[in-house]
Amino acid sequence: MSAARDKILARIRTGLGRGTLPRESREALDARLDGTLNPDKPLRPRLPDTPLAALFRERLEAIAGTLQTLHDEAYIPGAVATYHASRQVTGPIAVAPSLQELDWSATGLEPRFGRSHGEELLCVSRAFCAIAETGTLVLLSGPENPTTLNFLPDHHLVVLDAADVLSHIEDAWARIRTRDADWPRTVNLITGPSRTADVEQTIQLGAHGPRSLHVLLINSPRVA
Repeated sequence: MSAARDKILARIRTGLGRGTLPRESREALDARLDGTLNPDKPLRPRLPDTPLAALFRERLEAIAGTLQTLHDEAYIPGAVATYHASRQVTGPIAVAPSLQELDWSATGLEPRFGRSHGEELLCVSRAFCAIAETGTLVLLSGPENPTTLNFLPDHHLVVLDAADVLSHIEDAWARIRTRDADWPRTVNLITGPSRTADVEQTIQLGAHGPRSLHVLLINSPRVA
């Protein structure tokens, strides 16, 4: 059975234009199929030997997202104002209540704190964590971070602490389970701006949600 399976998998990899499966990967796959692999240690892709925040940025930018590093949360309002001006955004903006305690008085933006009403072209959320493997943001619904902020604007800005960048998606679910709060009604996994290739296989951004995704990464001195 093992030999037949190896032949089938080899033909599939050849059809996909891939080389021979590395020996360590074959051994891990055999252990998984034979039931000898520890279920508490799931098989995960091996990531490059790169700091997680740097790898997250690389993967995010590869899918048309952008990222700006800030050294303190106090700089968030100014960064939002700079982005707002650079993209010539007009009209009101909506900001997650979790960011309301910051000093927005000098920005001239007069943000609305709470859910989006669909008329704001720019909204600001806070991420619960992020996944370096895929450049994915993980956002939890709730009064402090309304889900409407994630999907209704043209420009979605997301605040992320560098300490909250995790390696794989399994780590995000584990962190959600262990937090001191009820399970959220919605967990949103956001990987780059909204896109579609339905028309002539040409990528179009903003098809079903924000057409730009900009991450404000807070890398304070206390974060390694």
